[in-house]
Amino acid sequence: MNSDSDRVNTTDNTEFIAAVDLGSNSFHLVIARLENGRLVVIDRIREIVRLGGGLDSNSNLTPQAQKRALECLRRFGERLRDLPSTNIRAVGTNTFRKAKNISHFLPEAERSLGHNIEVITGREEARLIYESVCYGLSADNAVNQLVVDIGGGSTEVIAGSGYAPHLVESLYIGCVSLSKRFFPNGRIRKTRLALAEQAAQLEIRAIHKKYRDHGWDKVLGCSGTIRAIGEAIHQLNQGTGVISRPALNELREQILLRNHTSELIDLGFDETRCEVLPGGLAIVCALFEMLDIEEMEVSALALREGVMYDLLGRLRNDDARERTVTSLIELWSVDLPHANRVQTTVLDMYDQVSQRWFKEYPQTRSLLGWAAKLHEIGLSVAHAKYHQHGAYLVEFSDMAGFSRSEQTALGALVRWHRRKFPKDAFDAHHTQLPTKVLRRLCVLLRLAVLLHRPRTQRPGLSVNCRAKKNRITLGFPPDWLNQHPLTQADLVQEKLYLQQAGFELLVSMEPQQTGRR
Repeated sequence: MNSDSDRVNTTDNTEFIAAVDLGSNSFHLVIARLENGRLVVIDRIREIVRLGGGLDSNSNLTPQAQKRALECLRRFGERLRDLPSTNIRAVGTNTFRKAKNISHFLPEAERSLGHNIEVITGREEARLIYESVCYGLSADNAVNQLVVDIGGGSTEVIAGSGYAPHLVESLYIGCVSLSKRFFPNGRIRKTRLALAEQAAQLEIRAIHKKYRDHGWDKVLGCSGTIRAIGEAIHQLNQGTGVISRPALNELREQILLRNHTSELIDLGFDETRCEVLPGGLAIVCALFEMLDIEEMEVSALALREGVMYDLLGRLRNDDARERTVTSLIELWSVDLPHANRVQTTVLDMYDQVSQRWFKEYPQTRSLLGWAAKLHEIGLSVAHAKYHQHGAYLVEFSDMAGFSRSEQTALGALVRWHRRKFPKDAFDAHHTQLPTKVLRRLCVLLRLAVLLHRPRTQRPGLSVNCRAKKNRITLGFPPDWLNQHPLTQADLVQEKLYLQQAGFELLVSMEPQQTGRR
């Protein structure tokens, strides 16, 4: 375990935020303090876990790999114990995406860490990496750039202008996976390095043309592999540590003079890095070749800093997820005034029942609001079964800022917001929220959509909402339902739908109450 600074007591201080980056090769914890609008890192912990190397032939995490990971997470959990949960974000990357038994491992991992772990998509990982690297640039340096991050199980390649990413890709090659495949037992051979480079080139070939057409003014590399290569080049040439094509070729030749990864220590590589270095080198060489890179600058920033900056944006109400929802609304021509009316009603109902139904899950309010905004996204495909089309679009679109679990939950809410509502509706949707919570959110969304079926402003509509276990009661102003017989009929039908799902719906006309329960 490596710590880059002395420990700082964070007890009772909400100005600290933390990011946990659970990579395929190493796990990282970074804690920063907010000072004058910027983040100052006050503690870092890095542990080599080799989670990606712990996948068996069936892509299941072995018991040994799980044990290493859980022991590390318990140590991280102790460090995070005094921080508020809202100021912590933990993300799992390629191996968490790839492991087939992750649904069994993840709950235990979260218990060990004491915090939820978001499994993020490859493209979301790439977006956060780009955000991290760009925050480290001054405004005049944030020009057209190519950003590369080589992880244990995947390689992220992003091209953008300034602070905006334009091309975002995650490739299925990493330093752990490639080293395990081509350099078994740490043996280094010229033919195997050539084969590893060829395998990396085949992955890069699918994207190389559009990236070269985009162009860039500078190339920035981050991740431990690229930093290690930069430091080794610096020791060889006493240069600046910038990775140039000639210097990379020289380092490659020096590595081929060694027979085993353990001998790479002679070139200045850290002992924990040597085992996976040949695979990482093969990827760097393939990138230089396929993308015609002449020089790569090394950035000290990586995914974990991007996670922190993104979390800081959420805490300051500058949430990337809000921007993503807005862009999807525009892309699929969603009727925004109608979606806003549904959202206003459903969040009002949520606030009335939150203490009874969602007290332990405050994050569900935002999720429900986004589901209301996107519930009709499938109409642009077809009116028939539009809720099913919409669920597919939400779950499988590239949604910046959202974790896999969040997208799955959103898709499920959109899928079941109308028509039949079977009791097992959410059983096939694997999210980090309990099925009970998702079903309750869906009940509120269904009712809000129903109340706005006329798609116009509804003067006098005011809903008093109460909930207890699986019973929900809606109270309307006197005579309102009599003046809206279609809504009254819809509520009768909805009562039958909710019965199938194990809910009881009660409807009454009563004076509007100010107390919320």
